[in-house]
Amino acid sequence: MRALLVAALMLLSAGVAAADTGLHDCGARLGDRSATGWCHGTGAFAMDVTCVDGHVERSGTVYIEDGYGLVSASCFDRPRDARIVVKS
Repeated sequence: MRALLVAALMLLSAGVAAADTGLHDCGARLGDRSATGWCHGTGAFAMDVTCVDGHVERSGTVYIEDGYGLVSASCFDRPRDARIVVKS
């Protein structure tokens, strides 16, 4: 009986320890003069946007806890590329 109780407690605690942490499902979309980035989960992130003139703009940092966050940054001309930067 005691062995069954211990096994049940171990299974329950394993589910808690395996809870999803960190950021996931991150992405970015380029617009005419800006870019928008997003992530789900828990953590902090920003976005670097490279403009066609070579200048790099960085968004502000967003901190989320088990949720959804959005960031954006603009170029004077057009954005060429955008990447999410996960903060530790």
